[in-house]
Amino acid sequence: MTATAPHPDFRSEAHGQPPPADPRPRHVSALQPTLRMTGVLDRCVLLNFRTPAESVESLLPPGLELFRRGPYAFWNVVLCHVHKMRPLGVPEGLGMSYHHVAYRLRVQAMTDRADTRQGLYFVRSDADAAVLGAVGNRLSDFKFHRAQIDWRADAEERRDGTSGATESLTVTAADGRADARLTFRRQPPVVHPADSCFPTAADARAALKYEPLGLAINRRDRLKLAEVFRDETQWCEDAIDVAHAKLGFFDTLGQTEARLELATWVAPLPYRWRLGRRESLMIRPRPAPTATPGARPLPRPAVA
Repeated sequence: MTATAPHPDFRSEAHGQPPPADPRPRHVSALQPTLRMTGVLDRCVLLNFRTPAESVESLLPPGLELFRRGPYAFWNVVLCHVHKMRPLGVPEGLGMSYHHVAYRLRVQAMTDRADTRQGLYFVRSDADAAVLGAVGNRLSDFKFHRAQIDWRADAEERRDGTSGATESLTVTAADGRADARLTFRRQPPVVHPADSCFPTAADARAALKYEPLGLAINRRDRLKLAEVFRDETQWCEDAIDVAHAKLGFFDTLGQTEARLELATWVAPLPYRWRLGRRESLMIRPRPAPTATPGARPLPRPAVA
């Protein structure tokens, strides 16, 4: 479990106090149009995989760099149910609930003020709400695709006589490129992988904690932010026992060397999202990397 000070913007709203001063850096214009959304992630699993950095570097747009640990980069895959997502200020009853599976790479970028932004770059999302494909892809860089997603829990009797549940999640992507199947138990303790690139489970948790910031690059070579506000004092995640994980999107990308480092269940938590802010980069983005001879070609990401 991790506990830190809550973000001031989230804390003030939760207690009905006036909002604090605008937290935007001074060099970011207050006139930038932004969209603010709110909702609750009431079911959430995070899967963190390591993979050879050279196998995913070409997935990034120029201007973003991989977060690395030695020769490895890291996937952060979220499988969640979002309850009553809606624009801030809209009644909860008008919100939309849906399942969302997103494949993100841990990345970083440097602004023209020498500030380092660390966050997640969305390579693909699958959701079972059709409106997200049309509207969500216009308002965000989450790259939504249509899918059927089924999440269920099956009760079972354990050998020690206690009862538990095995949860399973099945994704059937409309384009056939990202079918997935996950089976897991919320049953600690979970053994730290013997082949992990982190010496201990605590080191893995510290390095791989979910970054509340999405990063992308627009057509003008500026950094686009998808900011997440949450009460960090309420953040609670526990290791889960993954019995089976088959991610078809990894097969599509040729991610044969991806290995699971950390799998956790995150307790339900209200979220706020702010989409639309932009920042200038320190330097013009680097040229796109060339493919290694003989390597399987990977699709270039779209920018908006």
